[in-house]
Order: sequence, then C-alpha cells, then structure tokens
Amino acid sequence: DELMAKLDTYRAAARRGVDWLLTRQNPDGSFIREDLQADVYHKGLYALSLAGHSLEAHRLANWIKAEGLGADGRPKHFDQGLALYKTSWIFQGAHRLGRFDLSYPILLYLQRCQAPGGGFFQVAEGNDYVESLCSAWAGVSCLYAGLTTAAERCATHLIRQVHQQPTTGRFYYRTDPFGTLLCAADDPLTAFIDGSRPGQGYYYPGMACLFLCRYHQALGSKDALAAAKWLFESSLTWADDSYASPPAGKSALGAAVYFAITGDERARDAACRFADHMTAHQRPEGAW
Repeated sequence: DELMAKLDTYRAAARRGVDWLLTRQNPDGSFIREDLQADVYHKGLYALSLAGHSLEAHRLANWIKAEGLGADGRPKHFDQGLALYKTSWIFQGAHRLGRFDLSYPILLYLQRCQAPGGGFFQVAEGNDYVESLCSAWAGVSCLYAGLTTAAERCATHLIRQVHQQPTTGRFYYRTDPFGTLLCAADDPLTAFIDGSRPGQGYYYPGMACLFLCRYHQALGSKDALAAAKWLFESSLTWADDSYASPPAGKSALGAAVYFAITGDERARDAACRFADHMTAHQRPEGAW
C-alpha cells in the first residue's frame, strides 16, 4: 500500500546516505577534514552500526578512543555549545556497537554533567542554564545504560519544564540549574522557539518529546507520556516547516515513537511529512 511504498523509499534514501558517508571516511577511521567542523563525526558510530557497517563503525570507534577522547571521558573536539548532546550520540553509538571500552568512560563523564534539578549541563563544569536538547538526549543515554534513577530525575525535570510553559505558541527551552523555567522577557538567558515563525530550533521540544516517550516505554510513566502528548500536540500548531525541515528530525522521531505507543495517526503522518521532505531534498550522490 501507500505507506509501505513510502517506507521503501525512506529505507533506500537512508542506504544512499550511508553509502555516501562511507566515501568520506578517512583511512584511519575518522571523518576529520580541514574544510569541516571538527566534531562532524558525532553521529557516525550510530549511523554506521545501525546500517550494518560494523567494520567501519569499529574503525571510527578506534580512532575516537585513540585520538578523540580526554582522560576524563570527555570528547576532545566539541565546543561548549551543545557538547553533551554530541557526546551522547557517541555514547549511544558505541554502546549499541558493544564498544564498552569507549562507552563506559564517556558515560562516567556524562553522569558528572547532571544538574541539581535533574536536567543536564552542556559540560561537567556547569552552565548558567540547562536546556532541553542536551538534557533529553543525555536522559536517553541513561536509559541505554540502565541508570534509571538518573533517567527519572531527568524525566521529572522535563515534565516540570512542560508544566511551566506559559503558552502553547512558544516553547521555552531553558531552565536554571534547579529546574525553574527561564521565560522572563528581560532575562538575557531566556530562549524559546516561536511556533508562529518558520526556521525554528524544533529539536529542543522534539528531543524532549522523544525522551519522554522512551522513558514511558522503559518505566511506564503516565506523567511522561502526558507531557510528550502536550509537546506533540503543540507541534501541530506551529509553522508549516515544523515537520518539513532539517531541524525537525528530532520532532519527527519523537512523533514516530509516540505513534508506536499510542497509535495516534497524526503522529505517524507528521513523521512521514519529515521523511518525505528529506527524501525529496536528497542530492543524487546521497548527501543532503
């Protein structure tokens, strides 16, 4: 039927993307190039292992362990902007691959980044605020590792962040380290996505929705699923590109998992909108 045909198209596009990615890997396993930002490899382990290219994934893991990891388990190439988000990608990719010699040192560093309120700082030294992208993806990492207490603290933080939202037209994605929403107009730390405007950072609420769905899958939390529902239904009121632009990838995955849990066809359709957009914009060589 039509949906199965779409899924075949999506799988083919993913395979073309990975085939292109393999042409960019250096002989030492890295993806470092002078014309690219140094940390572009952060999703590589996950993508290669998921696509069945375990040899190439292990080559990248070997390079990260030898060249890209600090003595404290902190990846070396990441700036402080969204460092823990990217660190969590490496942890999850290595853990899925069974590279515990890489994933466990990173996990120990990741645990040091949890803030007093249950969210996660971007770096272990702490930040003035906690935001939902790093927090939620680190929370998923805790689920991978079976750290249910840390995951519960993160879920409680994100549920509280949802409950503090003053309007469905915006999503304020920062709190202070203790979990109080930063939403005052005169506070320089206040930041939000404006659902009435295109080109927003949809990954901030999208990743929160994804983690809360994963947390519900793991531990059966009704409160987490209710907060995920609020995030998903809010996204349906946003601009037309909210599921038709690259920043919508986390929202789309969150919607797909929400559909798997609830059967809500609106979530399935939202995820397909994103996949349709991405397949339509894939370049002939497989890249985007």
